[in-house]
Amino acid sequence: MGIKKRRIFFRIFPGNRLTMPLLLNVWEQNGLDRGFDIRLADAPLGRLSPRQTGTLEAGDVFLYSFMTPHLPGVAAEIGRLRAAASKPILLAAGGPHVSAEPEWAAACGFNVIFRGAGESTFLRFGSDLLAGNMAAGSPVIYDGRILGGNDGSSPKARSWENYIPVSAYLKTVPPLEITRGCFWRCRYCLTGGEKPLYRGLDSIAAYLAELRRRGMQRVGFISPSALEYGAVTCRQGDMGRIQSVLELCREAGFRFIEYGIFPSEVRPDTVTEADLSRLRRFVSNRRLTFGAQSASNGRLAAIGRGHRVDDIVNAVRTANEAGFAANLDFIIALPGETADDRRELLGFMKALRQEFRVYFQLHHFFPLAGSPFARRLPSYLNAAERRAFSDLKKNGLASDWWREGEKSVQGYFRWLEKKFPEVFSEFY
Repeated sequence: MGIKKRRIFFRIFPGNRLTMPLLLNVWEQNGLDRGFDIRLADAPLGRLSPRQTGTLEAGDVFLYSFMTPHLPGVAAEIGRLRAAASKPILLAAGGPHVSAEPEWAAACGFNVIFRGAGESTFLRFGSDLLAGNMAAGSPVIYDGRILGGNDGSSPKARSWENYIPVSAYLKTVPPLEITRGCFWRCRYCLTGGEKPLYRGLDSIAAYLAELRRRGMQRVGFISPSALEYGAVTCRQGDMGRIQSVLELCREAGFRFIEYGIFPSEVRPDTVTEADLSRLRRFVSNRRLTFGAQSASNGRLAAIGRGHRVDDIVNAVRTANEAGFAANLDFIIALPGETADDRRELLGFMKALRQEFRVYFQLHHFFPLAGSPFARRLPSYLNAAERRAFSDLKKNGLASDWWREGEKSVQGYFRWLEKKFPEVFSEFY
């Protein structure tokens, strides 16, 4: 009889489905997964059932990756897991919120914490588990804030682009991250301020080969600024390099090639007629998504966006002329946002719709850990403003995604005020 392997539960829910295939790939490429009993705990947050976990055993490991909006649900679920465990288990957490504020993860009951990029930290963690160097107790922090290169860990650590989000344990294959980092430092965002790293063509080709091996016909990419892929400085994208990526996709035989739409949106101030004309030749999406964020030049400056309202109009016009309709992302309830800002946005959207092929995707501000606005309160909409923005959905002009965001941020603050009143008092 063989030695019983340690059970590792990858906690999968809608908010982290893009992450888990990559983490599994890190272990699979280094042969670590064979040393464990890999379990997939796939359920909406808060609905993990005993049927999926069975009776908890000593040394069971639960792996979580989450963002700030998920924190209340994750904390509640962790509390239930601890209550159900009669013997010590390991609870491990990573992701954007944990990287920014690891002390919160410890306060919620996690005893293994990952900071920064997961490729090297998750490799070290797996090695430590196999070596028996990991037991439940005081929090252990794995720090992987170096974004690329060999960090000297054992087994051999490789650059982030050597790993792709494809796992033998999962049918889902997320879009491929081809840009890590961003030139810009928008105040609502936590990913900017780092010189970007770009995935090379060999790594992209390996990903495409895996998709085709699985019979997939659609391919997409993750980039915070699609037309800045390959750029050395901001707004100076390398369209030739982008075209090489898209040509690889075409040569691999993909019917649907998506670029310049979620999750590879376009900054309005990076758009040129020549670039969009070239893009139109390769991609299957007939819409481009632009991160507009506000219709007020004053508010755009206040959030550090780096472009102006005229850039938004030019991007929409150029996209239409190149054969694309435009999706415009806006954030409402930004800190400091005024009633005048909102009236300006409503008027701007209606005027654009009369002239261009455009649709509006409205999001509600949420203070993300690690961002410059991490301790800022939203400028909540009043009843009349809520009706005005809701009418946009009824009239087919805009999404009402902001309603779910409003509900989420209100729930977050209720939870925060109850569980962490000292932290709640820091918001303004």
